[in-house]
Amino acid sequence: MPKRLSKFKKWILFDYALLSLFVSGVYIAFNHEFFKVNWKRYYNNITYEEKVDKILKHGVFWIPGNLHSLTAPLLIALLLGGALLSLIIFALVWKNYLVRTWLPLFSFMGFILPLLIRYDENILKLLVIGYFLVILSSSFSVAALRQW
Repeated sequence: MPKRLSKFKKWILFDYALLSLFVSGVYIAFNHEFFKVNWKRYYNNITYEEKVDKILKHGVFWIPGNLHSLTAPLLIALLLGGALLSLIIFALVWKNYLVRTWLPLFSFMGFILPLLIRYDENILKLLVIGYFLVILSSSFSVAALRQW
């Protein structure tokens, strides 16, 4: 039984990263499918802009004319949960000298990146960069945690 539990502990961050990426992708795809926006009309018609803002306020993006901020509670919860899991795993493996690694902190940075950075970039690009960093670092951490 301990070996099974050890395997589970080793793969938990990578599994959570894949699950989180899948849920985020499905959520964003459904949001774009159900909330199609006519961008020409959005920029030229104030009443249409107000209606779209009210609808999308509870979707993936709050659109004040651009896609700069992430406000979806589901995506924020997924990212914060992954960041917390990364910190917990880092704290657990730091106690063991044989499996001490910094890789869970890179996963933490990948999960937190879309939540902290706000600049003239599309939030989807930040999500892609963040999840790329998370998947890469969590896959390398599986190999680093082989003794755990």
